[in-house]
Amino acid sequence: MLCSKVLPCQISEFPCKYLGVPLSPHKITKAQAQPIIDKLADRLPSWKADLLTKAGRMILVQFVLTSMLIYILLALELPPCVLKAIDKIRRGFLWKGRKDARGHCLLAWPKVTRPFCLGGLGISDLQKLGWALKLRWLWLQKTEPEKAWVLFPVQAQPQVHSFFEMAVQTVISNGKNTRFWTDSWLLGQSLKQFLPHLFSAIPARARKRTVYDALTGGRWISDIRGALSVQVLVEYLYLWDLLSIVELQPEVEDIHIWRFSNSGIYTTKSHIWRFSNSGIYTTKSAYEAFFIGATHFGSWERIWKSWTPGKCKFFMWTVAHNRVCTADRLAKRGLNHPPKCPLCDQVGETIHLLLVSCVFTRQFWVHTLQQFGLQTLAPQLDDHCFIHWWGETSSKFSGQVQKGINSIIILGSWLVWKHRNYCVFDGGTPNLSRVMAAFREEVQLWSVAGARGVSYLLALAPTS
Repeated sequence: MLCSKVLPCQISEFPCKYLGVPLSPHKITKAQAQPIIDKLADRLPSWKADLLTKAGRMILVQFVLTSMLIYILLALELPPCVLKAIDKIRRGFLWKGRKDARGHCLLAWPKVTRPFCLGGLGISDLQKLGWALKLRWLWLQKTEPEKAWVLFPVQAQPQVHSFFEMAVQTVISNGKNTRFWTDSWLLGQSLKQFLPHLFSAIPARARKRTVYDALTGGRWISDIRGALSVQVLVEYLYLWDLLSIVELQPEVEDIHIWRFSNSGIYTTKSHIWRFSNSGIYTTKSAYEAFFIGATHFGSWERIWKSWTPGKCKFFMWTVAHNRVCTADRLAKRGLNHPPKCPLCDQVGETIHLLLVSCVFTRQFWVHTLQQFGLQTLAPQLDDHCFIHWWGETSSKFSGQVQKGINSIIILGSWLVWKHRNYCVFDGGTPNLSRVMAAFREEVQLWSVAGARGVSYLLALAPTS
């Protein structure tokens, strides 16, 4: 009652909601987070998913559904069951256009939620995105100690704290903004890392002591508790020798640097983020850092950096992962499929056969590339992998020529796939003239629409 008289605000009991964020003294339950899930699900019916390509759905998933969660993830740690429910909605809309896409997913969701350069679709992994957003508070706590909330502990997952301790390195000056035991300020490591036995003898409260406090009057020595084993004594003597050459500079602030900063510039009051070219912390660079060590996806630039419509890029991404529904993949699922390649009627169909080894397709590539005087680049009899042939062909050029070749290879592959579907589902017969006419029409449209590489190749094309 006293608070309601002094403060002009409404009094509520936990759990409650403040500025759209559910608040509770305990961990948020799925029931409390259900309005967040429902809000995302309510978006889907109005989008007419049946009229959208998968590339269009991909854009909506990343830039609408995922973006709606950033504010919540910045403030809260959502339970795994809530993240799983949200991922089910995002996954279902991407693959099927509805909340549930069971049996229609072409690739495992953890692979889809990787950056383009690692073979994914650039859709954010919600757990890692939440970690990257939480790093913001630890970074501000370290680099802007004058903020009013700095004295309060930052509620973040253990993985986030561990990553932060690994990433930041400090150049000691006055030692007042650097923790003695857990920050990396000596030999490029934290004392917790390279003196584990000695660290285990330090009480939890003393582990928060700053370098300035620890060195003043040798307080770090009096913090050691418990039975002193041989390992503890050895590490104690080693640390004593290291600290004998440390001199604090009372008038100079500590410098906190992210270990792998590309700028490499040390300035007073500089706080450099390791994972961005500018040296400044961003959520994007922090998020990408959680994928360090993942396998690089060699075809990503040719697919996503080329000038092509989104639906063609998405198709080429499925080709690179061998997730196109050709006869070999349909057979694995026990579904009806053509017994042989619909275009050449000679051997069983695979995506690589369809796009590079098929007799019909090889003729198509010869006639297509001949228009630009590049017929020598057409697939040969010993070319059996489309991605390998595309990579070798593209690597022979640079600049606008390379961009143009990547665009026409994607266009050609897309038209071959469409013609294959025309033969399978519409009862058509393979017709090279039909595909070539479609290519000539599309390549002109792409040039007018802004494909500079295609325009460059058309300008260099020999006149017939």
